[in-house]
Amino acid sequence: MNTPFEGPAPEQENPEQTPADPAMEERLSGAYNRILKVAMGLSVGGTLTAILLFSWQSGLGLAVGSLLAYINFVWLHHSTERLVERIVVSNKTPSAAKTKPRKVRFAFPFPLRYALLIAVAYVILKSYPRLLIGFIVGLILPVLAAMGEGIYEAIVIGKTDQASR
Repeated sequence: MNTPFEGPAPEQENPEQTPADPAMEERLSGAYNRILKVAMGLSVGGTLTAILLFSWQSGLGLAVGSLLAYINFVWLHHSTERLVERIVVSNKTPSAAKTKPRKVRFAFPFPLRYALLIAVAYVILKSYPRLLIGFIVGLILPVLAAMGEGIYEAIVIGKTDQASR
């Protein structure tokens, strides 16, 4: 059956009272930079490999795709960070609600990223079809970097949990 919630009411919880492990906080705060470095390394390595094994067109397509994906990832991170800051500020002080930026400023960049991606993909598809496979592979590289970071975090947290027992 349903049991009533026995903890404090959500409005009474204060996230600032929860102690955070400084080592864990430092490791997690570096995740974004590690993802960017791994994505850049994969892009450079993949581009060189594509040029050497296939053709310069494949290498160029991979470089363009990975550059566009990298820019998209940075924009996504920046937009999300601004959105979270806006939410946190508006929840802390009621007077901040009057000084909030307009919603258009937050909503406009999200579809713009995809419009840019679609426009570049269209140009490559119509004008340079030999670049297409490399372009698609390049778009995947930041996703692979983020997945690698997730695996890294899972391994590190698992080792930390086992060491603390």
